[in-house]
Amino acid sequence: MDGKQARRTGNSSPLGLIFDHGCDAMTVGIQTLIFMRILQVGDNLIANYQLIGSYFAFHLATLEEYYVGTMIMPPFNQVSDGSVVIIGCAIVTGCIGGNTIWTTDIMSGSWLGIAGV
Repeated sequence: MDGKQARRTGNSSPLGLIFDHGCDAMTVGIQTLIFMRILQVGDNLIANYQLIGSYFAFHLATLEEYYVGTMIMPPFNQVSDGSVVIIGCAIVTGCIGGNTIWTTDIMSGSWLGIAGV
């Protein structure tokens, strides 16, 4: 949101763009790890795909900005709106009484090499 505000008010600079992009790049990984920790995903194939997928999406958005010249953000993106989802999950987890609700098996995940999904 700070980059949008800087461009809107005319206070943007190349250094600010690099700093904002670096902060967003770090935030993508941290948000993904926090979200997986809240949901008790563990260290398995799903966790690795989720982390790689979020970094890959961020990398593709960066390439799009480089080659097209502008970044067209979708209505929902991980850095800004993902924080709201993660905070909401953390509040629900805290109100329910712990993250054991997320470990309830919905279906068998033995074909993925995990105990349950």
